[in-house]
Amino acid sequence: MDQFLAQLAPQAALFMLIATRLSAMLVVAPVFSSRVIPTRVKAGLVIIISYITLPIVSAEGGVVPEGLLAFATLAVKEALIGFAFGLVAQFLFAAFQTAGSFIDITAGFAIAQTFDPSANVSTSILGRWYNLIAVAAFLAMGGHQLLVAGVVRSFTLAPPLATPDLNALVVGVLAQADDILLVVVQIAAPIIGALLITDVTLGVISRSVPQMNIFIVGLPLKIIVALAGTAILLPSLIGLTNSLTNQMFSDVSEMMRAVGGG
Repeated sequence: MDQFLAQLAPQAALFMLIATRLSAMLVVAPVFSSRVIPTRVKAGLVIIISYITLPIVSAEGGVVPEGLLAFATLAVKEALIGFAFGLVAQFLFAAFQTAGSFIDITAGFAIAQTFDPSANVSTSILGRWYNLIAVAAFLAMGGHQLLVAGVVRSFTLAPPLATPDLNALVVGVLAQADDILLVVVQIAAPIIGALLITDVTLGVISRSVPQMNIFIVGLPLKIIVALAGTAILLPSLIGLTNSLTNQMFSDVSEMMRAVGGG
């Protein structure tokens, strides 16, 4: 332990900057931000990854400023970059949960809210299910490892001691936020379309057979359509998750390159 501290002491300030970006990323990044993961585990990950990344960042050159104000400015900049990195990655899972919530509203599940202990919020049934499917597909393709590798690579694209283009950072995050609605439509449109056809069919039946209580028939029928459609589209949903995850990592790399002026 003493040898570890002795090796770290000359570059402690740079180590702190690296740890700041990693910590900010873990606060909002998918999987890592879950309350299920203990804080000590997250802190251990930050220390280990920062120590491994330190030689890579040191090779980039640069001098850590001695003034407290200048160092604090760098730390805030690193926190912003790390937060933006994790936030863009989280957008994908927010899109899946939003798509499931839209389906819940159309199918009649919206009245049944469940408590999500990992996020400490109430979510709709299918919204939570879609989010879990996205997380499972993300972990199955090694997305958590790619996320760590991506944030480590970001130190070469946007070095901690370089002057970043924060305007490019803001533009990149907003551009990714704009794509959330498109992803939501891609996920939810088939089932919402099927539910719309079901509503139209029920409307025609209610006009043709006024004696039928359409509400008693309609609610379970729409639930069956929503659940059956979700089950049928599950393989396509997993494939879409993998495709969107790869695209997300590509977009994050481009954003970090733009922030670093590359």
